[in-house]
Amino acid sequence: MSAPQSTWRFTVEATDSNGRRGTHSGFVDSHSEAAARQGVIESVQAAGYQPCSAVTLKATRA
Repeated sequence: MSAPQSTWRFTVEATDSNGRRGTHSGFVDSHSEAAARQGVIESVQAAGYQPCSAVTLKATRA
């Protein structure tokens, strides 16, 4: 049996290859807070940005 999936609202500051800093935010579905945090970091990096702050997560109601 697997853990129920939750929706998390995230915010993270990241820089692009030119050093410009911006805030990324959105929603991510995950079974745990740790997995959600890791998924956000990987997604931001895949988009060509480097996180420069901790990922802030807040559970949302389904």
